[in-house]
Amino acid sequence: MRTAALPPIVAAVVALAVSGIRRLSPILLESPVSLPSAETLSTYLVSAQFTAFLLVYGLLFGAALLAGLRDTDVSATSTALATGASATGSFLLGSAAVLWYLSPDRGPVVTAVFALGASLGVGIQFAVVAYAGVSLGGRRGEGPSPTVP
Repeated sequence: MRTAALPPIVAAVVALAVSGIRRLSPILLESPVSLPSAETLSTYLVSAQFTAFLLVYGLLFGAALLAGLRDTDVSATSTALATGASATGSFLLGSAAVLWYLSPDRGPVVTAVFALGASLGVGIQFAVVAYAGVSLGGRRGEGPSPTVP
């Protein structure tokens, strides 16, 4: 049993994108750009949340499913743990960067503590998605299951 490399790599990229998407409204409010109407801003935020959903449950799940289909010797558990760790670290870095941008007077320790809880949650979410994808891919790769009379 070995760990697939694709899901942790995809998880790192997706987590970095999601860290900005989840804090899009404070970023827009703190930016010096002129804001659109409330209705347009709501449309942007909902579209961003849908994009984050597609990235996690489309791209990450698809990469994990592909890893499970390609090689049935891939361990779902170790791939899920690597994916969760990768996503946690990437989301933590992205969140810390966004939080530092939003309030640079805050210290780095306080910024890291604010981002840590959300990062752990994202890591667990991504690990579950990767586990489901690799497990499903492994089952599909085995072929049809025998019918029990």
